[in-house]
Amino acid sequence: MRRKLTFFALVAFSALLSAHVASAADGGFFPVTPHSPNAAHTNTAYDVIFGFTAAIFVLVEGALVLFVAKYRSRGRKRTDEGAQVHGHTRLEVIWTVVPVLILCAIGIVVFLELPNITSAPAAANPLRVTVEGHQYYWQFDYPNGARTINDLYVPVGRVVELKVISADVIHSWWIPELGGKIQAIPGRTNHMWFEANDPGTYPGQCAELCGIYHASMEASVVASSSADYAKNVSTAAAASPCSIAMRIRREAGPSRS
Repeated sequence: MRRKLTFFALVAFSALLSAHVASAADGGFFPVTPHSPNAAHTNTAYDVIFGFTAAIFVLVEGALVLFVAKYRSRGRKRTDEGAQVHGHTRLEVIWTVVPVLILCAIGIVVFLELPNITSAPAAANPLRVTVEGHQYYWQFDYPNGARTINDLYVPVGRVVELKVISADVIHSWWIPELGGKIQAIPGRTNHMWFEANDPGTYPGQCAELCGIYHASMEASVVASSSADYAKNVSTAAAASPCSIAMRIRREAGPSRS
């Protein structure tokens, strides 16, 4: 009876631990819906890996429960020797070859998807923006000289090439719906790209602990029509240096240590 109570207590405790994950919008187990080709290819690789690992988990845990039930003591003394199981060559070959084949399949999918994730597609007129991380805000510099803080404006359906740098410490640029993370490292320039498929505002967050106000270092990509994009960037270009400085001070917080 005590063992049953312990078992159910552990199950209940595990359920409580996972409750906050299950309450997330997508259950917390899967990536968000992609809105850029590179993000879609990342999700494809994730789905393949998740499928294999989920199947392996069910197989291993199912076998574990089966063996626990089948080979339990059934009233035998603890000092009694259990049944002796000898080697099985065919089974041993199978559980050696199958994992190798699984790893090969995962490797093939990853290497097929990787070029579509890291390399920007050929585009006649890509938008090139410099993303500069600061404690604790993001600065975006556009080709026409405009500058925005924390809100990156882009046109829908146009390839956006980002040059990611940092002015102080290591940050990590991450807009989940538009692709993976890229580090912003002082003294080094990194590159990434995306192409927003649909209009909307895509939230993001610095994904590298960069100081005491790291949690407030948020960003948004605002994707809109070409006309709205031109209007937003023109407005940003006309903004006075004083207004930009005030925005920076407000977003950076009272301390940058």
